[in-house]
Amino acid sequence: MSDNHSSSYPRQLWWVAALREEVTRTFTSRWIADRPVLLYRRADGSPVALDNRCVHRSYPLSSSWLEGDNVVCGYHGFTYRPDGKCIRVPSGETPPPDAQVHSYPVVESGPFLWIWTGDPDAADPTTVPDTSPMTGDGWTVITGHYEIEANYLDLHENLLDLTHFSYLHAGNLGTDAWASVPVQVELSDETVRTVRLLENHEPPGLYARVMGLVGHTVDRHAVATVPTPAIHLALGRLVDLQPETDRTDYNLYVIHAITPISENELHQFWVISRDFAVGDDSVTDQLLAGTKQAFQEDVDALNAISDMKRRDGRKDYRQVSTTSDKAGHQLRRLVGRAIRRDEPHARVVQHA
Repeated sequence: MSDNHSSSYPRQLWWVAALREEVTRTFTSRWIADRPVLLYRRADGSPVALDNRCVHRSYPLSSSWLEGDNVVCGYHGFTYRPDGKCIRVPSGETPPPDAQVHSYPVVESGPFLWIWTGDPDAADPTTVPDTSPMTGDGWTVITGHYEIEANYLDLHENLLDLTHFSYLHAGNLGTDAWASVPVQVELSDETVRTVRLLENHEPPGLYARVMGLVGHTVDRHAVATVPTPAIHLALGRLVDLQPETDRTDYNLYVIHAITPISENELHQFWVISRDFAVGDDSVTDQLLAGTKQAFQEDVDALNAISDMKRRDGRKDYRQVSTTSDKAGHQLRRLVGRAIRRDEPHARVVQHA
């Protein structure tokens, strides 16, 4: 699976294929890094990921059915085990030796089902990012999934430059002062991390409502970490400077799993965990509504940007960057390095 290609994403990587609850005994089909993937569970609950293309005449196996744990192609009846090996053809003859669909290594960790798109022999489950502490006891969790018509690095840049909160999400996640907060960018060989702190200021509208901080002043912390190109981990912490109870800290963990569908499409699987008002359905409803509003604004913005780039064919057009774009540029460099390391002959596509 490590064929030469031109892309903006490495294949020797674990990507999120689905939220865990999405994968059942009913087939789920996904395009991941230009590959058609079929997801389902065996009777014992363990997940399976196969190439979603019958080797006989390329019929999508997701339009087929299960017979026990085996997949029966709905076109001509070729039948595959969970490891991808064809065990039956309709004529009754012995299946050809090469009658096998690719089986992807999969790992369930935290709220996600991860898939390895590179050489199966190189798949190391210990390198899957650990998100389980953010969804354990003492947290209330909400989840969702979007498909966006944009390159996956465009969404990473959106999430690394929170200046847009004051404009795209004004009154919901943003305040006037938030756009001017200096961002501290920390880099390592594999990771990009950003830190923002706005002290002694009003909380944004959504947080004020769900945290019960209307009329209060707070210190607002935002820390984002990108440990691999597949995931963006964010912590939002508000410290109440006028507490009316013993509680002063309110924490939100936001996990964005960002998986390329193709060069110009992506999956966004998101998880939000909170440690306040745990189990309060009214707070969950408010947070879910506000989150969906903000994420839909991001989706609309990225779709509009993609449409602009696609339709405006000027070759001499140049975008302008500022200091708030530093983290995004650094991530692109790390991604390019990963692609060249894993696939030396691949051409790295830069989406800017």
